[in-house]
Amino acid sequence: MKVLILGSGSFAGQAIFHHLLKKKISVFGINRSKPKENFYWEWLNEFSQSDINWTTCNLYKNPSKMVALVKEIQPSHIIDLMGQGMVAQSWENPRLWFQTNLAEKAYLLDEIRKLSSLKKYIRASTPEVYGSSRDFIVENHPFNPSTPYAVSHAAIDQYIRCIGNNYDFPFIIGRFGNFYGPGQQLYRIIPKAILCCLKKSKFILDGMGKSKRAFIFSSDFVGAIEKCLLSKEIFQEFNFNSNEEISIFELVNLICIKNNISFEQIVEIGPERAGKDMFYRLNCEKAKNILDWSPKVSIDQGIKQV
Repeated sequence: MKVLILGSGSFAGQAIFHHLLKKKISVFGINRSKPKENFYWEWLNEFSQSDINWTTCNLYKNPSKMVALVKEIQPSHIIDLMGQGMVAQSWENPRLWFQTNLAEKAYLLDEIRKLSSLKKYIRASTPEVYGSSRDFIVENHPFNPSTPYAVSHAAIDQYIRCIGNNYDFPFIIGRFGNFYGPGQQLYRIIPKAILCCLKKSKFILDGMGKSKRAFIFSSDFVGAIEKCLLSKEIFQEFNFNSNEEISIFELVNLICIKNNISFEQIVEIGPERAGKDMFYRLNCEKAKNILDWSPKVSIDQGIKQV
């Protein structure tokens, strides 16, 4: 097995990279930035520099180089985490999100599907393609995106379905709740709230924090990807999420309690984000029944580790 991780420098990407290296699986990474220093990613201390097969390339700026790198590696399995993230910012420059997540990604996929070496392509997608829903959603639920970010992901998911149907492209699409864990970038909500507590600086809470989310811990995310990687399943889509739903207000308050600081001391209420969905409720029975996957880490345990 030769695994290529696209977006290997993302929080999720480096967690999977580390996990596969520990398993002594041949793993390669392509990312738009170089690996972080060891004090950011402590797991790098476990390996020599020669173990880290990592190439820097930006899909948006140099898609032809990306294609050449993939062809040179000739992976048997691809884990695709690559794309423009950040939901709110997608309103500021929708063209960048559509160009990266849809146009250039479609070009890359069209070349990937021609690889004779490829046995499976795994894409980490988002529940935002479904839009907000009070009901628990199964994998074939109609798409209803509400932001440029979500529209770009819904479109490329649909394209993957098309090349799967027409060219037997061996895909799995996983849709994951908000993942978090030690080492996550400090602008993400859980580490940011913790840092604000430690520094006693202001934390801006969008729209009173009324929206509710289920957060999936990094080890549970990695476990889900590994199940997809090692299973015989292809032409499949799976939902992955934790069993605990919590409002953003409750989440920040929980972090304040764990840091022995009052909510009122650091939290400032800001305006709600445009197009923000209130709920992402994923039915994960299919992943449980077919892949034998279920979340192991509670939100309380996970925040303690972060």
